[in-house]
Amino acid sequence: MPAPPSPTGVHGAGAQADLEVRSSAEGQDQDQDEPEARAAAGSERGADGVFDYVITAVNHGPSQAVSVTVTDELPASLVYVSSRDGCTASGRTVRCGPLPRLAVGESHSWAVTVRLADDYDGDGQDIVNSASVSSPTSDPHPENNTTSVTGLPVPPDRGRADLSLDKTAVLAKGQRWVRPGETFAYRITVDNRGPGAARQVRVSDPLPGELSFVESADGCAPDGDGARTVVCPVLDRLEPGASVSYEITVKVAKSLPRHLRQIDNIASVTSATRDPDESNNQNAENTTGPDGGPLHIKPWPDPDHSDGELPDTGSDVPDRLGWLAGSAVAAGAVLVAAARRRVTCRGRKR
Repeated sequence: MPAPPSPTGVHGAGAQADLEVRSSAEGQDQDQDEPEARAAAGSERGADGVFDYVITAVNHGPSQAVSVTVTDELPASLVYVSSRDGCTASGRTVRCGPLPRLAVGESHSWAVTVRLADDYDGDGQDIVNSASVSSPTSDPHPENNTTSVTGLPVPPDRGRADLSLDKTAVLAKGQRWVRPGETFAYRITVDNRGPGAARQVRVSDPLPGELSFVESADGCAPDGDGARTVVCPVLDRLEPGASVSYEITVKVAKSLPRHLRQIDNIASVTSATRDPDESNNQNAENTTGPDGGPLHIKPWPDPDHSDGELPDTGSDVPDRLGWLAGSAVAAGAVLVAAARRRVTCRGRKR
């Protein structure tokens, strides 16, 4: 007749505990007594490539095990997210426990949530995740202290997101120009054309010399003291079909080269997710005007202008002014003709 399980702890003479680690898909109904059910497996929680691992430590006796710890060594393709059971991560190593005591015949489970790494673009079949269990209590069968699994069900659209960027100056209705010294805003819009979600979306805007940063209600700011490149807060996730916008207020320099007639400012967007079409990751040249064309510069009128070149008085002349000018010229011609006729008539009387 076999001896009953021993409750002796780690400090008892001859205390042994055969610990086994199992890892399975959360919610999966498997017979854990079958060898093939003891392999680690991932359970997809959503189409974004987030998975749960449930790691279980089992004590086969004959003694209780103390200070039981489970360790999960994540591969480079997985990133730790969280654990509802108190597991913590240091680098790529996730530790659960220690559990003060695990009685003979009992088990204890920890859940670990992970996601696919941002730069991972495989189909999931090459992902290998290993877990192990340890205790100061002597283990007569250490061969079952580790387990691993190969493969995760990675969604086919995961890992690709086509981002596009558009940038427009926000001006008064009908206005297509700015003046030296004026302040105005740019609106930058990023669209995700799919097929998957984009992670770690980042917008950057190198300002040209004729512009300086003023403020941004959306948290965009120069990338360091004195830097001319404005960066916006990194967006952790942008779903397919969704968009995000940022506004940046800038000021036009008061002194500009006389030949400069328009401002061109190119912003760009990047993401940790692979982009199948990077040609639309920045706005096209000469398209930041409110009408989709260039953003013009309109100098202030100069009353003391004396360098032989006429000052810029504007090009937006109403059509009625041209008609009035033509009418005035015609009327003047009639008056001159009438005056000449009177002079001629008087000369004949003499």
